[in-house]
Amino acid sequence: MLLASSASPSSPAPSRGVMRSIVRNHRRSIPWIMVLSFVVEGVDMLVPVLMGLIIDAGIVQGSLLVTVGGAIGIFVLRLLSTWAWTIMFAASQRARMFERHRLRVAVTAAVLDPRSKPIERPAGEVLSIATSDADKASDVMDMLPWAFPATTVVLAASVWLAILDLWLGLATMLGIAVMVIVVRVISPVLSARYDAQQSKAADAAATATDLVHGLRVLQGLGVQSRARAQYRRRSRTALDAALVNARFSGVSSGLTTLVTAAMMAAVVIIASQRTVAGDMTIGTLIAVVGVARSNMGMLQGLSGLPVWWASMSTSARRVRNLLADLGREVDDPELAVERLALARDERGERSPGERRPGTGGLRLRGSGTGRLRGIELLVPDGRVVAVACADMRDAEALIEAISGRTELAEVLLGGDEVTRENRFTNRADLLVEPHVVDLFDGTLREQLATRAPDSVLAPPQDGSAPDAWADAALHAAGADDLLRILPEGYDTRILDRGANLSGGQRQRIALARAVAADAPVLVLHDPTTAVDAVTEQSIAEALVAARQRPDRATLLITRSPALLRAADQVAFVRNGSLAGHGDHEDLMDHDDYRKMVQR
Repeated sequence: MLLASSASPSSPAPSRGVMRSIVRNHRRSIPWIMVLSFVVEGVDMLVPVLMGLIIDAGIVQGSLLVTVGGAIGIFVLRLLSTWAWTIMFAASQRARMFERHRLRVAVTAAVLDPRSKPIERPAGEVLSIATSDADKASDVMDMLPWAFPATTVVLAASVWLAILDLWLGLATMLGIAVMVIVVRVISPVLSARYDAQQSKAADAAATATDLVHGLRVLQGLGVQSRARAQYRRRSRTALDAALVNARFSGVSSGLTTLVTAAMMAAVVIIASQRTVAGDMTIGTLIAVVGVARSNMGMLQGLSGLPVWWASMSTSARRVRNLLADLGREVDDPELAVERLALARDERGERSPGERRPGTGGLRLRGSGTGRLRGIELLVPDGRVVAVACADMRDAEALIEAISGRTELAEVLLGGDEVTRENRFTNRADLLVEPHVVDLFDGTLREQLATRAPDSVLAPPQDGSAPDAWADAALHAAGADDLLRILPEGYDTRILDRGANLSGGQRQRIALARAVAADAPVLVLHDPTTAVDAVTEQSIAEALVAARQRPDRATLLITRSPALLRAADQVAFVRNGSLAGHGDHEDLMDHDDYRKMVQR
């Protein structure tokens, strides 16, 4: 369901980075989170040093006071570290979960917003980006509070070791330098491989989505085995990409582990030799070994940053690119969680219970370019006008123009022009029901109420049946029999995409949903192609009767003889131009019109 708003979207600016947006959103909390993280990592590195001092000044010197006081001090530091970690972890994870939610909502809202640019991407790929990639991009709030403090503490520990002994410092710095080189080399490769892996996974998800969507068709054609084989191939390709990426990540992790292990071994050997030679105390040796061990653990964790960064940056780039294709950006105010949370569907009331007034009809004027060259069409209030297009591309061009997705025609609601920028706010006055039927999971009553005004859904005050509005909508769509066929009537659950209905039933429910919306201007594109001729005739009569009201205008884009015959006026469009107009019987004298209708 699309969310309404009275403002137009921001003008597309150069696409901004998703991770930069995440960091910018939390620029006030990140500094103190980082401070707490420095405390946690610093205490972990400081404890071995304090233990060495306590051993030398307390245990070796036989001072019980220093030993006990030092132990208490270490305990207090650990308590402080635990408290800081708890606060830091809760804050960073809260920010991470919020950003995960924000990105999911922003991508979903951008896809659903009719003001966004149309895209030619498989639904499975869009779903993958809105879920998996949005989740991974938000991991930057998990990385930042740890990566920078850990790096700083490792460098500080290396400086401390160098002050103690030059060779200790050189061994540590050499290990860090080798690891940085390894990381620098493998990061671009990992990023490219992860991008390929995500693309293959999105392809597999898109294939699965398409197969599930067309399951009934596939079963009817008897090609389930071929469909399974196709999905297995796509899924295997995605698996192979993931395995290659995992092997490469394993090799890089092994290299960094080898480097850090060699570094620690060198530090321990050098420190032991200095202790044996009498240049270091036993406490200093223990402190050096403890610091080296902590260093090794932190470096091993930091060695995983290339994989982590490749995952985050690739996913963030995919989210950014999808939003850019839609003509939006991640910081678009219209996609903010706070704004979307307060938005509601505009069902047409100017005040509670008030029926939406008429608009003065619909007028379309084609431009001198594109398919609709010079065509002019008027649909006044109180009339049902049909347009018969010899070429289906003309019908699609009309729908695109009226929906505001193209600027190749001027569309007026009364005296107000419909454009890409304002068509979102015109949805209460203009409803375009496409030919492709989309039904959602829910009861039949919920399907019909999707766009119905609140004044219609409110309990009746005149004692009439509470579902009288739904009865009228079903009657106008020739779908009265559904209440006898469906086991629980209006409470029957309709599966996603109408999977438990026939094609004709889905089409009639979609038509009834459009009628129940009671839009001042209703545009229908081939609403009866999935029903038989008898049902089509009854739909034509009931639909026209339901819409012939002084403040309602209706445009039918169709080739159906029954709908053309029932319409008040018919416009015949050929090659993007108006080739004739009048009622159906008059146009039957036109050879091209007659051939089009009869074939």
